Amino acid sequence: MVGKVQVPIMLVRNKEDLHMERVISYEEGKALAESWNAAFLESSAKENQTAVDVFRRIILEAEKIDGAASQGKSSCSVM
Repeated sequence: MVGKVQVPIMLVRNKEDLHMERVISYEEGKALAESWNAAFLESSAKENQTAVDVFRRIILEAEKIDGAASQGKSSCSVM
């Protein structure tokens, strides 16, 4: 078989900056992500750094699955 069978899943809750308009609480999002065996992250499009954090986190999750993160190896390049 070519490629990875397991891929990382990440649940991202957007609009973190709109505290008063939240429909889903942090705890509900975290619990849903755990039930999916997924990583959970909050974000806000108003902060450009947040998008970078999402990509960095998904790379880390992929490395965990691959085993590279636990061995201190990384063959990943962030562009």
